[in-house]
Amino acid sequence: MTLSRKPQLIILSDWFAPGYRAGGPITSCVNLAYAMRDYFDVKIITSDRDFGDRKPYASISPNRWAEYDREINVLYCRPGFSRFRLIQEILRQSANATVLLNGMFSRSFTLLPLFVLSRIKNNHRVILAPRGMLKPSALEIKSWKKQVFLYLLKKWKFLRQITFHVTDQNEYDDVLRIFGDNSRIHIVPNCTTIPRQPEKTIEKKPGVLKIISVARIHPIKNTHFLIDSLSNTHHKIILDLYGPIEDTNYWKMCLQKIQSLPNNVRVVHRGELESQQVRPHIEKYHLFSLATKGENFGHAIYEALSTGTPVLVSDQTPWRNLKKIRAGWDLPLSNVEEFSRTLNLISEYGQGEYNQWSEGAYILAEDFCATHNVTELYKELFYNAA
Repeated sequence: MTLSRKPQLIILSDWFAPGYRAGGPITSCVNLAYAMRDYFDVKIITSDRDFGDRKPYASISPNRWAEYDREINVLYCRPGFSRFRLIQEILRQSANATVLLNGMFSRSFTLLPLFVLSRIKNNHRVILAPRGMLKPSALEIKSWKKQVFLYLLKKWKFLRQITFHVTDQNEYDDVLRIFGDNSRIHIVPNCTTIPRQPEKTIEKKPGVLKIISVARIHPIKNTHFLIDSLSNTHHKIILDLYGPIEDTNYWKMCLQKIQSLPNNVRVVHRGELESQQVRPHIEKYHLFSLATKGENFGHAIYEALSTGTPVLVSDQTPWRNLKKIRAGWDLPLSNVEEFSRTLNLISEYGQGEYNQWSEGAYILAEDFCATHNVTELYKELFYNAA
């Protein structure tokens, strides 16, 4: 492990690269580590396996520090009591470090570290990033367990020493709603990669539409809604789904809906994509779509925009008012027919009109990156959180 005199930034997260199955949370964590490595001694403590996997990564040595990249060191922890001991030992030895808990309800990487940090006096700066897990749609899943934890956390005096990191105003409001007006909250948007000029060469003929959706197959991603919206379309439409099937019963229900679609529509689950495969795959499609019930950022949405691919998403993401700037559409989930009408409209576009929306999508990604120079904001958060 590289020795450094920089202040320590310890990030605890369920998953990190080379994992990819958890999607956005991994991307957020990797981008943040790269953004901070010139200013902090960045240490990641994470699981030794990808989301949903029973076997550890073949390329790592569990329970040992390894240099992921320059100035970024990672400890991939085995499950079990050894993980508890490792985390406890590291936190006890890391006086004056900033500790970022990258998630709300993780037993190993949020609850355990909070307990350890509350019992030692090493002058840590403790930051808790809910990562969208306080949205009403997220709290509906395994709700009683989450409500019990939130109730206990609100009663815990240690809560007064925690700073919340949120990425937008909606997430800020979620924290206030649950933890009250005295909560210390910092809004800092997610780190993103700088968009490069897209290589968008796909042909767009009227009456044909190729759609890609990159997300876990899970009720919160609302895959079945997107499938339902295709039932009232009148053109040749292809929808390719990429992402792990997290909920098999939910996927069975989606398959039943796929089987009832009209002959002009084809929906196929194409498997999973590693992080570096997402962009080149999106570039092959006319449209990116995600009818999600809630995203605190939506890295796949940003990735699509950065390739010059317009997006059709729900109004439950930070990406709003897309139609005004010809970058896409953000529609309410209360009306599946509106999704259908929009898909029919996009299907009818020829190359000229489609190119205008493609350009609008890329400009939005470029503008977002230019106006959200978050490095200084994160430095301030990690240096000064108290």
